[in-house]
Amino acid sequence: MPSLLIPQKVVLRLVDSAGKPVRIANVLFRVHTFANRKNDFRLGPFATDADGVATITTRDILAEAAAHYDSGLMDYDRIENCQPFVEIEAMEPSDIDKALKARTSVWKTLLRGETERWTSIEELRDVYRNAANRCISVQPFRVLWDDSETEVEYAVPTVVR
Repeated sequence: MPSLLIPQKVVLRLVDSAGKPVRIANVLFRVHTFANRKNDFRLGPFATDADGVATITTRDILAEAAAHYDSGLMDYDRIENCQPFVEIEAMEPSDIDKALKARTSVWKTLLRGETERWTSIEELRDVYRNAANRCISVQPFRVLWDDSETEVEYAVPTVVR
């Protein structure tokens, strides 16, 4: 069975129905990988910049996977053993609220891997606090990460509410 081969760089670009840029910062995305055994990974958050662009690197994905291992090593197989298709989704506001609550009540420090992305737990909490996901609507989409491309860019149709 084919395995997940993470691109070196993934670019998510918010666009409207005409394909024009939607420039909204702090829209949070996550990458959902599908496990062949044990649990799926839901990796993130990955935030857009002021131009409405989120850039995700292999290093970011592996750092987030390491945080999952740190929270429950026996719950996950190696991320490379996941299926080669992934789902990219904007986080729902309720998921952002849950993540923030968990990071203030249960997981109060950065997990292994997260230290490669964040300077402090407070910085990560601020990412959740400043999320702009309540003002947009984005449909999840599935893509194939099978090493056919080392860099990929996706135009992400976005509706501003």
